[in-house]
Amino acid sequence: MEINWFCPVRLVFGEGSVKNTGKLLLESKVKSVLLVSGSTHTKRSEGYKAICASLEGVGITYSEFGGVKPDPDQDQVRAVVELLKRDGHRALLAYGGGSPMDCAKSAALSFANEMDILDIVYGRKIAQKPALPVFAVPTTAGTGSEMSSAAVTTDSNAGKKLGFSHPSFFPKIAIVDPELQYSMPPGLTAATGMDALTHAVESFLSIASNPVSEAINLKVVSLIGGSLLKAFAEGSNVKARADMALAAAIAGMSFAQTGLGMVHGFAHPVGARLGASHGEANAVLLPFLLAAYIGHSDAKMAELAKALAPESDGSPKSLVDKVIAMNKAMGIPVSVKALSEKHGIAAAKAEKLAPQIVADAAAYRSRANNPRAFSDDELGKLFVLALKGDIGEVAGL
Repeated sequence: MEINWFCPVRLVFGEGSVKNTGKLLLESKVKSVLLVSGSTHTKRSEGYKAICASLEGVGITYSEFGGVKPDPDQDQVRAVVELLKRDGHRALLAYGGGSPMDCAKSAALSFANEMDILDIVYGRKIAQKPALPVFAVPTTAGTGSEMSSAAVTTDSNAGKKLGFSHPSFFPKIAIVDPELQYSMPPGLTAATGMDALTHAVESFLSIASNPVSEAINLKVVSLIGGSLLKAFAEGSNVKARADMALAAAIAGMSFAQTGLGMVHGFAHPVGARLGASHGEANAVLLPFLLAAYIGHSDAKMAELAKALAPESDGSPKSLVDKVIAMNKAMGIPVSVKALSEKHGIAAAKAEKLAPQIVADAAAYRSRANNPRAFSDDELGKLFVLALKGDIGEVAGL
């Protein structure tokens, strides 16, 4: 066995920790920073105001880019790069969900290497210099981007979400303040929470897993099993929010070491082509992939089942059943068709786009980490079942 673990992120976790953002950046010798965030709703939040006050309190100058949209594309990254050029900042502070964090990471690498982000992620050019330092303050409990070396950029012209990892993408400091997540609405809580669960499950089942990642992932699954439905039903539940914030962060640390699997392989093109959020796509697809792993990774699935639901019989099927039950309790669609219709795309169009989605999934960069070596034909058949919601038929694949 060989273990090569690299996670250089300083994790600062605790209620009220956002108020120390300026002090933490100053300790890192940052004198000016580009603050990257989402929409005006984010900028009106108390957490955002606290960050600005903390920067001003220690004399750190900053500019603001508050226009990050979900699934940031190459134009958003380019806009952040232009601000870095204009204002002379040499560090970025990302505040929000996975989208601002990913956008900041991609812009930091693009700027440092004077290369367009799409040239980098498509491999047309190789980044030789590390990204500018990125500091991350998550406001959702899902992506784990605050602790990972990955970022996703959408190629809006091709309709593709492109995952890319780089050692310098690890944020310098992750400031995880559960208080920032109290106001998350139930739907966002559900989607981001299932994203975090998918990260832990796929990392645990990855053929690149190791005893360190497995210990972390079992803890993550246990935290989510005990807290996600509570956080969904009662947003101000302090313990549930803290457990979910911690679970999402340390899941990101773990999957950065092991890679993910074909749930993400399908979720990226489903999100890009059908307009679904990343977390929702993961949630819908997760039980279908798990059902397909029965008979291929039963011992590890049994461990996950007991971690997620200690009262279960610990069978691989009970893991699938529990995930389905969680989705149902939070109103998550049971099929890809239903998911696409929720986002205004007719089922017929989703069916028409299926071959493109499958082709994109088949080219997923972490496909080799999967516990079952699907053929392209099996991937196609599996997606058809997920499209229709026929999970009972997966066992026949």
